[in-house]
Amino acid sequence: MGDELMALTQDDLLRIYGMMLLIRRFEERAVQLHMAGQIRGSLHPCIGQEATAAGACYALRRDDYMTCTYRGHGQAIAKGLDPKEAMAELLGRSTGCSKGKGGSMHYTDPRVGLLGENAIVAGGIPIAVGAALSAVLDRSDRVAWRSTCRTTAGSRWLSPEMAWGM
Repeated sequence: MGDELMALTQDDLLRIYGMMLLIRRFEERAVQLHMAGQIRGSLHPCIGQEATAAGACYALRRDDYMTCTYRGHGQAIAKGLDPKEAMAELLGRSTGCSKGKGGSMHYTDPRVGLLGENAIVAGGIPIAVGAALSAVLDRSDRVAWRSTCRTTAGSRWLSPEMAWGM
């Protein structure tokens, strides 16, 4: 992509809006299930953060890397995690992305570059740096993005060049 800005078409904007809507509906349903006692433990929804997740992940490729903190459901879904697997994870089912053992704060799906959601706010930074280093060593143009619960839009946050000063 380089330094130029990404020009978004009306189709791009509609896709981003569709992702925002999917994330919002997913989170609303998760809150309902949590309040009904069907989701055990804590739940950290990202309601109100749909635009940053959808917009930032729209700039990422499927093979780019991403880590995120709690409230990362939206980022994980926007990156490509199957919403059915995400919900199964919340419900503790073996069909979840972490086999039902990770819950709300530990989504992982290497198939889409999601290297893990972490309950420790800065826990994803060393993972993202390691992923960026692997991209440099592989001479790949992949990027590693570390999402936070307050996502910054326009992200290709940690490119291999940024991580290693090249």
